[in-house]
Amino acid sequence: MPVTPDRPSSIRKRHRPAHSCTECRRRKVRCDRVKPHCGQCRALDLTALCTYEEKARAQSAHRAASIASSTEQRLPRSQDTPGKAYPTSTPTPRRIQGTISKTRVYGHGHWMNAFSLMEGLHPLEPFGECFKAFFPRSNGNSGDDVANTVLECKRLAQNVKQQRPSRRCLSADIHRFFPDRGIMDELIRLYFATFESCYGILCYSSFLRDYDSCMELPESAESPFLLQILLVMTVAGPLHSDASVRAEMAANARIWIHIAQNWLSAPMEKDRLTLKAVQVYCLVLLSREVNHVGADLVWISAGSLVRIAMQMGLHQDPDLLGQMDVEEKELRRRLWYTILEMNVQAAIDSGMPPMITEEDYNTQPPKTRDETTRDGLINCSLQPLLAKSIPLRLRLTRIINSMQEEPSYDKVLDLGNELATASSEAAVAINESPSTNTFGSSFCSHLLRRFSLCLHYRPAVKSKTNPLYSHSRQVCLEAALDLVALLDDDLYSRILCIGGGMFRDLITRGALVIFLELSPDLSEDTSIFAKKRHRARQEPLLTDARRVVQYAKERMSQGDTNVKTYVCLSMMLAHAEARLDGLPFKEAVANATRDSLNVCRDILQATASARATDIRYPDLETWTNGVISPLHLDTNFEEDLDGLFNFDFTNEQFSMQWPAETAF
Repeated sequence: MPVTPDRPSSIRKRHRPAHSCTECRRRKVRCDRVKPHCGQCRALDLTALCTYEEKARAQSAHRAASIASSTEQRLPRSQDTPGKAYPTSTPTPRRIQGTISKTRVYGHGHWMNAFSLMEGLHPLEPFGECFKAFFPRSNGNSGDDVANTVLECKRLAQNVKQQRPSRRCLSADIHRFFPDRGIMDELIRLYFATFESCYGILCYSSFLRDYDSCMELPESAESPFLLQILLVMTVAGPLHSDASVRAEMAANARIWIHIAQNWLSAPMEKDRLTLKAVQVYCLVLLSREVNHVGADLVWISAGSLVRIAMQMGLHQDPDLLGQMDVEEKELRRRLWYTILEMNVQAAIDSGMPPMITEEDYNTQPPKTRDETTRDGLINCSLQPLLAKSIPLRLRLTRIINSMQEEPSYDKVLDLGNELATASSEAAVAINESPSTNTFGSSFCSHLLRRFSLCLHYRPAVKSKTNPLYSHSRQVCLEAALDLVALLDDDLYSRILCIGGGMFRDLITRGALVIFLELSPDLSEDTSIFAKKRHRARQEPLLTDARRVVQYAKERMSQGDTNVKTYVCLSMMLAHAEARLDGLPFKEAVANATRDSLNVCRDILQATASARATDIRYPDLETWTNGVISPLHLDTNFEEDLDGLFNFDFTNEQFSMQWPAETAF
């Protein structure tokens, strides 16, 4: 017989006020009712879920008034925007449509929701009573044999889990490989003054507090924090003013990244689904790009990070997840937008879609935070500026990397105007902020401007034969010259000289756009006076082109092994100079090819000799302590880029610009 939706009032239970927190009631355990978080939730690290339903505690004398009042409060709130839904204090915010369990959230497709929806049903009450009787409320001893058996099973299960490889900690003496305390302090200060301005991964105050404790008693530090220290030094190493420190950090970078990657890549279990583990994951991806360790494959790892973050509910605004500290709310917001930023940048680099849309999350952007360091300096956060344009750049990336169809030029212009507005607003905000350092402004500008270069690149190439696309040609050239200007920043240029992924923009699209502008137009006036005027106009651009070629050479000196990049850029420069000087093209390009190849050989020989005399890396097995055997992992994340970076002068985009005599 079907059950009617409304149960008769005669069989209703008495309306007893619920004094326990919602999590203890869900788990059917005794709650000590301590505020703001009860003892049960504190013991199990469930403080984020420990909430009290204030409305349910209203006295029966005021019940009707409470219901009317709460109804009036709920109706207008449901129509507000998410950003305005929770402006005041006491009312309990609406919850997500799903289940929150420990560090994870589940939609209604998960089996856990099948049980939660059946809670409170009258036919299941006997089961609930047996459940509470069999499963003790604490880990203490109980007189009941069944409860004691459950406790014993729980202890045995924990023991079994501890024996699994992914449950083991890092080597206990990993701190022995830390550099001197003074160097560590400088590297940590450098990190927070540079990359943290755009990527909100760590909290400065809490990190320094844990760092001081770790230095006093390093053996007691947790594995995630030890990895955070290693990765922070790996990211900041190339920025240090001392060349010997930079060399030491470069020698350790690959092994430290590998250690952290191993720890994260262990069989995915619940002990990795924590905010600290997410911070480690973000630092690993940033370290790989900065140190050019598998930087072109970061998109694959970024996709996994997005899914981990969504499983932990970072894509849901923390105001919807129950009560938690303000600091934790902001950390969750900063981490989510850091992950979105890393994901969209990696998608551009890989030529792939970002795999997430604006409709997939409702987390509000983080607030502006300016943190004062121990030296009295102010680190300004530019992350809120970047967060504003994340939805636009997600759409741009899907369009740019679409393999189905090329967007119409009208659509390119519309999106380009939106992007230009976002970039201009960010530039104005940066200029008006007195605490923004040059590295932060350079990094923020790079993160935004590269999208203009990618969006307008295809129309810019077409502009050589169709003036309709001349606007895109100008936008691309300005973006490329902005990238060249980043070399003026001494600190940021160090990252450009060794980094991969986005830090190679200048020798890929940027260089091609500059040399495309230096290539001859088919309708160009060939008179003597016209050539002189053209040479005068092209001289500043030719200076930038020489700077790009020199920059490619510096990258090789810093360890880049891609010979074809430097050789091909040298050939393009030789062709441009010969054309402007009225010299034979073929001879100039041939000489540039031989000279640049000799330079590459000399640099690689010097690099190989230096690496041969370096101290051997510590044994990876002793560092990972069996987290995962390195024999089953590819120790070289770096993809062979020689075949990817192919300057083919017969390419249809450039063949019409290069005279036939340049072929040899």
